[in-house]
Amino acid sequence: MNLFNGNYFNKFSLTILFVITLTILGYSKLDSVYSSKANNLPFQNVSSSNLKSENLGNNSMDGEAIDIDKDGDLDMIIAMEFRPNIILINDGKGNLIDESSKRFPSNRHDSEDIAIADFDKDGDDDIVFVSEDDKTNEYYENNGKAVFKSVKDKIPVSGTSNAVKTSDIDDDGDYDLLIGNQGQNFILINNKGVFSDETSKRLPKNEFTTQDLELADIDGDGDLDLLEANETFNQVLINVGKGFFKYEKDRLPEVDDQTRDADFGDVDNDGDLDIFFSNVSFGGFGNPQNRLLLNDGKGYFKEAKEGSIPKRGFQTVDADFVDIDNDKDLDILTGNRNGGNSMIVLINDGKGKFTDETEDFFPNVNFFAVDFQIADFNKDGKRDLYVCSFRSQDILLFGTKY
Repeated sequence: MNLFNGNYFNKFSLTILFVITLTILGYSKLDSVYSSKANNLPFQNVSSSNLKSENLGNNSMDGEAIDIDKDGDLDMIIAMEFRPNIILINDGKGNLIDESSKRFPSNRHDSEDIAIADFDKDGDDDIVFVSEDDKTNEYYENNGKAVFKSVKDKIPVSGTSNAVKTSDIDDDGDYDLLIGNQGQNFILINNKGVFSDETSKRLPKNEFTTQDLELADIDGDGDLDLLEANETFNQVLINVGKGFFKYEKDRLPEVDDQTRDADFGDVDNDGDLDIFFSNVSFGGFGNPQNRLLLNDGKGYFKEAKEGSIPKRGFQTVDADFVDIDNDKDLDILTGNRNGGNSMIVLINDGKGKFTDETEDFFPNVNFFAVDFQIADFNKDGKRDLYVCSFRSQDILLFGTKY
C-alpha cells in the first residue's frame, strides 16, 4: 500500500514541484515529507531512510522502545502476527536496523503484546511475547549481548492472550507477569526467572475477553491496582496487598463497550489519574465512541462532561497520553480504523477538554495504526514517533519542533 500518493498534495503541479525540489536537495524518496505543509509540521517522515528492514510491511501488532543492547540509544522490539518477531537496533544516529535473524530464533506465532524486564536478574533485559490465535507464549532470555534464546517452558500457561504487563506484583524484588486472555486472566509469579501460576488465589474469576491491562495506584495506598480493558464491561481490580486483587464494581461506570486499549493520565491537572478508553464495534457489538473518565481523587471514576472529547466513532484501537504540543498538559494520540485519519491528535486545553487538531501535526494518511512508541531515537532532544501499522508499512517520524 502506497501511503504517500498524490492525494496528500493540493494539486498535481504542486506534487511535481515537490519532486523536483526534493531531487535537487538530494532526497531519494517523496515520503521525506508528508504534505505541502510539511515544513511547518512538527514531525518528518524518515521511514525510507532510517527504517532499514524488509520485514515491516505487514502485521505489526505492538512495539516497545528500549535500549536492548545497552549502548546508550533506543532500539525497537516488534511483535508480529504469524511472522518472526523483530529487533531493530539503533546505530546511534536514529537508523533502526533489522538484526532479528542474528538475535532472535525465527519462530512464527500470533504475537500480540510484549513485556520486557530482567526476569532472571542477570543484569540484562529479557522478553515475553503473548499470543492469541495459536496460544503459544514466547519467553526469550538475553545472553548479555542482546542475543536471545527461547525458554518458553518457564511459562506454565497458555491461552488466547491479547495483553501482558510486568511489574513486581508480590513485592519481593523481581518482575512478575499479568496476562490478559479470552476468559480467565493469569498472574504468574517469578522465582529466579521461572514463573508459577498463582491465578486462582490472586485474581477473581473472569470470563470476559481482555484486550489490554494497565497498572496504576488507583486508590492511593502505595501499591499497583489493575485496570482491565475488556470486550464487554471494563473492570478495576484493587490490590489489597502483596498482589492479591479484588473486583470493586463501583469504581467504574458500568458500560457495555468493546474496549481495545486503556491509558492512565492526569488530563485535568488535579493530581490524580484519569482514564481514556479506546473503543470499537468490530463484529457488530459495542459502542465505538471513545470514553474519558475523570477520577474523583479517591479512585472512583465518572464520565467527563459531554463535549470533552469528540463525539465520533473512529474505531480506536490504541491511544496514548502525551504532551505532543509541549504546553505542560497531556494530549491524546489515537490510532483508528475508521473516521478519516488513521492517527488523530486531540489537544488538551489544560482543563481536560480535547479538540481535534490533527492537521497541525499529521496529514491524512491511509494505514491502520495499532501502536505508538514515543521516544527520542536520534538523540536530538525532540520526541520521535514509531508507528506499528497493521497490514501496511510501519512508520518512523522524527520530531522537528518539540
